[in-house]
Formats: sequence, C-alpha cells, structure tokens
Amino acid sequence: MQSMIDVIRFGLLCAIWLVALIQIIAGEQATALSDVGVIMFVIFGLLTVPKMRRDSFIILLLLGFVAWLLLDHLPTSDEWFEAGRRILIFAALLPTMILVRATAETMPSVHKTQQALATLPPEASSGGLQMAGHVFGGVINTGAFAMLSAALPPNSDMRRRRMAAEAALRGMVSSCVWSPFFVAFAIGQIFVPVAQSWIAIALGLVTAIIFALITVPLFSQQFSFAQLRMSLACLQPVSMRLLVVLMTVIAAAVMFNLTALSTVVIVMPCLVAIQFVRHRANIPVIMTQTRHAMTNIGDDIIIITVAMIVGFFATQTNVLQTLVASFYVGVIPGWFALIATPTLMMMASVVGVHPVITSTALLAIFSRGGADVQPALLMQSHLIGWGAGTMASVASLSVITCASLYNVTSRDLVLGSNLPTAFCYAFGGGIILALVNMFV
Repeated sequence: MQSMIDVIRFGLLCAIWLVALIQIIAGEQATALSDVGVIMFVIFGLLTVPKMRRDSFIILLLLGFVAWLLLDHLPTSDEWFEAGRRILIFAALLPTMILVRATAETMPSVHKTQQALATLPPEASSGGLQMAGHVFGGVINTGAFAMLSAALPPNSDMRRRRMAAEAALRGMVSSCVWSPFFVAFAIGQIFVPVAQSWIAIALGLVTAIIFALITVPLFSQQFSFAQLRMSLACLQPVSMRLLVVLMTVIAAAVMFNLTALSTVVIVMPCLVAIQFVRHRANIPVIMTQTRHAMTNIGDDIIIITVAMIVGFFATQTNVLQTLVASFYVGVIPGWFALIATPTLMMMASVVGVHPVITSTALLAIFSRGGADVQPALLMQSHLIGWGAGTMASVASLSVITCASLYNVTSRDLVLGSNLPTAFCYAFGGGIILALVNMFV
C-alpha cells in the first residue's frame, strides 16, 4: 500500500514540476493549468503529511501558529488559489536541485576534485573542505556533503571526521549569502524588489570573502599560504564549470526579467540536458538517483511551500506591523533591523525554530518601509541569518545530512566550534551591514 502511495506522490510531483515550468513560460495564460497544479499539490500534501518526520511536523505546526498571528481573516478560495499558484514553483525547485546533484555526482571534473581533496594533508584539509563546501554548496546545496564526505579517508578518527564535517558545513551554509540556488534567496525575493535582491548577491560575494578570510586561517592548523594554494588547486577542475553555471543563471534572469527561482528552475534542466547529450551512458544512473531522492523530499517541499504561503499572506496584511506599532511608534531604525534579523534567526535556530519561520516574520515587519533600511542590505542580513541559523540548529536539514554522512552526532556538530562561529557571523555581519546602511 505504501509503495503505491509513493508511486502516486512521485507522479504528482513530476506533474507539478511540469506545470511550474509551463507557468513560468506562459504566465497568466496558464492560470487554468496552474489551478490544476494547485489541486495536485494539495493531494500530494495530504498523502505526505501522514509520513512526515516529527521535527518536520513541529515546524509545520509553528508555521501554522505564525499564520494565525498574521491573518486578519480566513482566506477565500480565490485567495488560496492565488497563493497556491505562487508556491507551485517552490515545489519544482527541490526536484530541480536533486536532478542537478545527481548529474554533478557523475561528472569527471567533480571526481577529480574529490580525489584531490582526499590527498590533502590533515593540516590543510579543513581549509580545503571549507572552500570546496562553499563552491559546491553554492550550486547543489546539501548535495555538497555527499561529494565531500566521499573524499574523507575511511580510516579517519572521530576528531578528523568532526573537523571535516564542521569545515564542510561552514563552507556550505556561508555560500547562502551569494547563491540564487538556495530557498533562502527565493524567500527574500517575496519581500524585496527583484533588482535589490540581485544587488544583495554582489554584497554576498564580499560577505563570503570576509567570512573565509577570517575562518579558514582560524580553523586551519599551522595555516600558511602554501596550504591555501594547495586547497584552491583542488577546486580547479570544477571552478570554470561552476562559474559558467552561475553566470548562465544570472544572464538568463537579467535578459528575460525573471526571478532567481524561476531562472534556476528553467535553466538548470537545460544544462543537465547538455550533460545528457555529452555523457549518455550516465542517464540511467542520474534518473534512478533523482527518482529515489524525490520520494524522500516530501517533508522539505511541504515545509517550504507552507512557509511561502505564510509569507504571501504576510505581505497582504498589516497584522505584524500593527503589533510592532503597539511597542514602537514610527519607522524602525535600520541598524536595529539589520542586526536583529540575522541574530534572532540564529538564536531561534539554536532552540529548534527553523530560519524559515523567523525570517518570514522578521522580513514582514522590516520590509516595505517598516524599517529605515536599504532593501538589498535587508536581503543580505536575512541570508546571513539563514546561513548562521542552519549552521547552529540540530533541526536543520544541513546539519542532519552532514552529520549522517560524516558519521558524527548532530549535537557534536552544532555544539562544537561552529556555534560561537555562527553567533559571531550573525551578529558581526549585522553590525557591518548596519554601518554600511548609515552611508547609503
């Protein structure tokens, strides 16, 4: 019975993925088809909820509580369908990234990078893994952990496995500040104008460089520039391909005036198709891995889409702004918004509150004139908070995946050196953005 349900869920998810692609291309002309996609998604959700993990169900309940705080009326059927049409694309994002990850795992250039990382001496491996996690994570997100953990020598002791896991996690989550391939970026674009969100990507590159310049020497034993060159050399086989992917996505978004999310969902399958033509023998392996992974992402899709629905309704009401006005009258100072956003997201994550919950609430308060803040800086503070929060939460999918692949406990991974790092990243990043906001 369960296998039949999984087959139905997989079929529905594929159909929703196709509808989302058509919706991006056809726009309002595909409204009727989009409504059918919304109905299919509801069915998918009803089949998924009974088998959700307990932590996912708790996040869902918390999102429901946030929605209750935000809504000033029960949405009509038209409003539900409008919200549903807006979130269909999020149901297509995760399958897209799964397809990309499965394709990347078959690429010879990726295998060369894995082999190079495996030969790094222990004193250089932390910096190498952090930078590799950053580069891979910027495109395939948590898929980076599967690639990097495969490069760890099998006889590694607990200390080296934990050090490698912490480094890979730091690298992956810090790429969130500049990468349009993260859900965090898509969430931010709900509250921030598209042009400003692209400016935030440029700011994110600066943030990422500063973070790496501080943390790589800090966590590398006997750091030297020779070690740094050795680590960067490991990335040479994939660097040009990843740069082409990123520039293709940005160019398509600018040329066709698309959001980052729409561009990723359209462009990445096209790039995968090119790989199919070049390496046809890999197609069966890629499709098998993609199908297997798609049957296990129901929790993430439901959480993300529900968060997006909450975010959509948050932009339609002024409930949170009214609530804040009862404590503070007038426009909130920009410095407070920029420091509070990443810091509160990180601190809430430590006690198990997913960043998607806090970011939705905080962006609803501070965006659209709620705070005296430049929108691109607010977007960047949200992205910093997302990265810091996922680094410091035992409930984070990134932490859970990384801990599992490196065979360490989630608790050890979070409560080690990454916890103070996450706090300094969030608080320090907020302060720097607040200083920048004073001069723009």
